[in-house]
Amino acid sequence: MSLPILPWLVLSIGLLATILISVVRVGTKRPAQIFALLTLLATFFYSVTTVPSGVENVFNGAFEVSALTQVGLALFSLIGCIFVLGTSRYLTKEGIHISDYYHLMLLMILGAAVMIGSKDLISIFIALEVMSLPAYTLAGFRRHDARSNEAGIKYFVMGGAIGAVFLLGAAFIFGATGSVSIDKIFEWSKVAQGDFTLFYIGHLLVLIAFLFKVAAVPFHFWKPDVYEGSPIAVTGMMATVISAASFIVISRLIGIVDFGRIEWGAYAAQLKQVVRVIVVMSLVVGSAVLLTQSNLKRMLAYSSISHTGYLLLGILSSISHPQEIFSVWMYLFGYCLMTSGLFVLLSQSEPKADMGVELIDLTGLMKRSPYTTCLWIVFLFSMAGIPFTVGFFSKYFVFLSSVSAGETAFVVIAAVCAVVSAYAYIRPVALMVMRDADPSASNWKGSPVSTVVATVSALAVIYFGVLPGTIVQFLKGVPIGH
Repeated sequence: MSLPILPWLVLSIGLLATILISVVRVGTKRPAQIFALLTLLATFFYSVTTVPSGVENVFNGAFEVSALTQVGLALFSLIGCIFVLGTSRYLTKEGIHISDYYHLMLLMILGAAVMIGSKDLISIFIALEVMSLPAYTLAGFRRHDARSNEAGIKYFVMGGAIGAVFLLGAAFIFGATGSVSIDKIFEWSKVAQGDFTLFYIGHLLVLIAFLFKVAAVPFHFWKPDVYEGSPIAVTGMMATVISAASFIVISRLIGIVDFGRIEWGAYAAQLKQVVRVIVVMSLVVGSAVLLTQSNLKRMLAYSSISHTGYLLLGILSSISHPQEIFSVWMYLFGYCLMTSGLFVLLSQSEPKADMGVELIDLTGLMKRSPYTTCLWIVFLFSMAGIPFTVGFFSKYFVFLSSVSAGETAFVVIAAVCAVVSAYAYIRPVALMVMRDADPSASNWKGSPVSTVVATVSALAVIYFGVLPGTIVQFLKGVPIGH
């Protein structure tokens, strides 16, 4: 007898075991680290080996077990493994290597994994809070650092406010449709007649809540400060797990309306216009401000904002052409892969990893650490979309799907922004290769484990950039569902 929710059960039981083992061995963080790693590896294994061919609803239709949800859980588990292995030395150096870090990290992953499978608005909200509360805590994990405290408070206050926005939108949708079930709302959209104003408002509000989570312009103002103040290991998790989960939910929320009906034609046109404006603003603001940054963490924050623009361009294409959602999955996969590798490298800065890692710290790195420089170059080139990296094909498929959906003008804008932002990614490479080390530049020294993790990530970035066929064919078979 098969158990559809087995991967989620493995993650939940592993989380509880990690907490309990830490209570027994209070004086060391090592048991929590080992149990967290074993939990993530087991979750990843069961996620990829039990991918269903169809969709199975459990808990009276409140949760979906499908290829989408299990691939998402596998991705989150893989990212968790990267940060457990790759940032251990960094956490010790910063004095925050305690067992609570692993409990909160696993809880964040569990919340994200439940959220992408939730099939009603209430369970989405609960999972959203389960994912977000550990992130608020982890952002302020360095208790004696004012910047970390500020990051945690800012993220908590604004995140709490945006949760209220989601609940208000869910209430409006319930008032219009009489249900919070995504499946029932979709069925309602097939037959509904009359005035849809209440639904329009509610739908836009729940989308805005998740546009805040992915820091789409104009909801981006929190991200640079939170990125800069949070520990690097935490920032990396936020940039990957939370962003990927939020985009999957955005795709699901847009899919609750049957835009094939003529009655929804006007709303589809208005929604596309809103998304187009957000796409352009995210691309332009992210790319332009990225050029002005000297702090590496703030640079990656604005980089994330520009990547949000590309992902939303893929979402825009899927509104009228649902099959084009494949390009979003491909982009999320590539983005998470190269971003997690970049943050592992960033954590190797000595001795001031969280005292403001600047571009100047990269000067002359080729002479000081040639191997680390090569890893930096791979990830930065992938971010820029240079051919033979996964970042190139991520952008390529988004542009291709957008052209197929008739959004050619916005592809041109995105391509121009890609060229502009490429300078920001190539500039650090020039500093590493063509400049002598500045006297104030910090050293870069990673542990053997973190170097291996970064190396494997870099090889994956190159492999899927040269031979993307396998992952492309697999992700094309992952639909949104309803």
